Amino acid sequence: MENKKHIIIYSHGNGTRKDDNGLLSEIAENLPEVESILFDYFKVDENEHKIFISPLSSLVNKLTQVIEETKANHPEAVIDLICHSAGTIVAAMAKPEGIRKAVLLTPIFDMGLERTLVSYRAKSNVKLDLEGTSVIPSSTGLTKIIPKEYWQERLAVKPFIEYNAFAKKTEIIVIKANQDNILPAVDLRELDSSIKIISLDGDHGFHASARNPLIQIIRGILL
Repeated sequence: MENKKHIIIYSHGNGTRKDDNGLLSEIAENLPEVESILFDYFKVDENEHKIFISPLSSLVNKLTQVIEETKANHPEAVIDLICHSAGTIVAAMAKPEGIRKAVLLTPIFDMGLERTLVSYRAKSNVKLDLEGTSVIPSSTGLTKIIPKEYWQERLAVKPFIEYNAFAKKTEIIVIKANQDNILPAVDLRELDSSIKIISLDGDHGFHASARNPLIQIIRGILL
């Protein structure tokens, strides 16, 4: 890269913090050659153990702001994105300029509500209100507070259209998890042919023995 500064910006998943349950922070730790920028999309109340989920448009604005500030501070830098889960659709909706490559880990291709609502209804102490505020306990120990705007915006998103449009600006590499425990298998023939697809063994967060092979693949793609 002709000795240019190399920066990777990370876009984490829904209902989590920037370490994304250890996934993105561990990837960053194993890419010491580059500058890593991790940031939080959501406000957290530590005392009440609550995380306040924002509508997708707010997340798009936040990612755009981080990217534009990075470009302004380092105008000659090579900038890549690593995105996980819902953070992938945020990046696709943002369609930022000046990104060399975007690595999309276990991207979301189905933004319908039924799968998510079935999962939430199976939990205890859940308050679902698509016209008001939903309160959803999560495995992270933080209770999700979800406004109606989140559901409304989510229903309007067409993932394949967004990913394919993003691919016109940026080289995209999708990394699927063969044993994804969160997202269902999806026919990807609608994806633009320029988008490279890699399938790796692992669950949605590439935990345990799946983590190191993922990191090595990412190093090969971005370094």
